[in-house]
Amino acid sequence: MSQTVSQLTRQPELEILEIKNDSIVFILSNTDISVANALRRVMIAEVPTMCIDLVEFESNNSVLCDEFIAHRLGLIPLVSDSVDKFCYTRDCSCSDRCDQCSVELRLNVKCTENRPRDVTSSDLLSQNSAVIPVSSQVTSSNNDRPEQEIPIVKLRKGQELKLRAIAKKGVGKEHAKWSPSCVATYQFQPIIVLNQNRIDELTDQQKEEWVGSCPTKVYSYNPHQSTQQVTIEDPLRCVYCLECKKKADSFGKPDLVHLEQKQDKFIFTVESSGALKPEDIVLYAIQIIKRKLTDIQGQMAEGML
Repeated sequence: MSQTVSQLTRQPELEILEIKNDSIVFILSNTDISVANALRRVMIAEVPTMCIDLVEFESNNSVLCDEFIAHRLGLIPLVSDSVDKFCYTRDCSCSDRCDQCSVELRLNVKCTENRPRDVTSSDLLSQNSAVIPVSSQVTSSNNDRPEQEIPIVKLRKGQELKLRAIAKKGVGKEHAKWSPSCVATYQFQPIIVLNQNRIDELTDQQKEEWVGSCPTKVYSYNPHQSTQQVTIEDPLRCVYCLECKKKADSFGKPDLVHLEQKQDKFIFTVESSGALKPEDIVLYAIQIIKRKLTDIQGQMAEGML
């Protein structure tokens, strides 16, 4: 039976469950797995950030070679809230580089004491206050060294590291260092149905054993309550490990619990590297997907597809 366009059209909805400084948990509903996976892939590979891409060494007599240090510098996340103000190097009209497509950072450290000197991300000095190491942003209002500074190399007395680093705009599919998300995962929203008749057939000890079999504490049971019922404490904790099913089978009650995946609801967990706020990663990804769909619609209208 053919379906109308209105029947095929969906209106995805997004419900935020939790937002922290470095992570966000939300539910994407009324859509299918293709859209969920597209969103996940775009958050990982196509949301732009600023990252060190070129390093010019003036002096380095540390124990690490130039290439090793350059690699470590590239993996230091930079604050990229103003990434839209920069253009890609390939799209810039300049011959080499300019302030419109890059940011210069300097590092000049020499150990003059008998004890080792730690060179960290806080020693990187940026010429653009909007693009700085994430660790420097944490304590920019005081003179203390940041608590979460990223180590680069250790210097002993007489050793020196002096360099110039150029940060450029890029995306994760070019190199993982440009990816703004450390974690971007989703799972189907679980549907859990308990068979209370079968649970009532269990002894108190069996109930405790069955509830304890879940490693993520989805279920709860308090033998001191008057009802003495096993309840579902938080279904969103379920990771489909099926340990509760296995335990029910060992009791000879395979129909004690029914687990099912809701095919149009997805629980997303996104953790940021610090380059962008987690909610901004999601918004950027949605905008990119919308732009891609608009381009496809335009090409189809012109008969190019």
